[in-house]
Amino acid sequence: MILVTGGTGTAGGEIVSQLAATGTPFRAMVRDPAKALSLRLTGVEIVPGDLSKPETLASALKGIDQVMLLSGPNPKQVELEGNLVDAAKKAGIRHIVKFSAMTADPKAPSMFPSWHGQIEQHIRESGLAWTFLRPTFFMQNLLGLAGMIKGGTIYQPAADSKAGFVDTEDIAAVAVEALTEPGHEGYAYDITGPELLSYHDVARTFSEVLGKPVAYQDIPPVAAKQAMIGMGMPDWTADGINQLMDQMRAGMYAKLTTVVADVGKKEPVSLKMFLAEHAERFR
Repeated sequence: MILVTGGTGTAGGEIVSQLAATGTPFRAMVRDPAKALSLRLTGVEIVPGDLSKPETLASALKGIDQVMLLSGPNPKQVELEGNLVDAAKKAGIRHIVKFSAMTADPKAPSMFPSWHGQIEQHIRESGLAWTFLRPTFFMQNLLGLAGMIKGGTIYQPAADSKAGFVDTEDIAAVAVEALTEPGHEGYAYDITGPELLSYHDVARTFSEVLGKPVAYQDIPPVAAKQAMIGMGMPDWTADGINQLMDQMRAGMYAKLTTVVADVGKKEPVSLKMFLAEHAERFR
């Protein structure tokens, strides 16, 4: 039996959907089951549990032998996910699949990869079997650029740097294989899409799919932070995103892998395919 955390999020929801389609028995842990309507629609077993309340985790882990550990960015993320790792060890869990991030390292210069790296280290030191999923930037994040696309210009502090943007559908395919097939213990999978793309390439693909000109304008990180905070984003989140952009400009995401095909057993979604599927969001 598998326990999935973070199943109501963008990537977690896709993992839940694909895992349910396999017929594999699992349950989803949520803070408030009454609010997990999206999960109820799939017929998933739902159990209450809160990463910030370790006393709630033992009951959620009862009868479980594998955990899909995923949670959203949070200044206390290392502590929160660490609580579940400790509870899993105490409960005799066999295997943890940790949703991490490309460039994860306790000493990473960016807060998000650093947090993930610290959690990975905690899992390694726990003695539990592990698999780490390390995706690059989600294609789904581009949906948040709809206002810019409608205005005809993408503004990002990324210069001419490139990354292998990946669809969460493909990340989920890798996660499901890691959870349902043997042989993935001890592997850290960098998960990318099929193309290295700069934001110039992203803009050109938008232009092609939408049939209208879309340009890319590089901007200073301070301007990007001001814009993010102006949209209501917390200061720490804006800083974290800018740090990821720093890493992108340094070439740390200019990497492609075949993990989606080799482990997820599917062809990865191209950016053109993704944008065509969601084109109405940008019109």
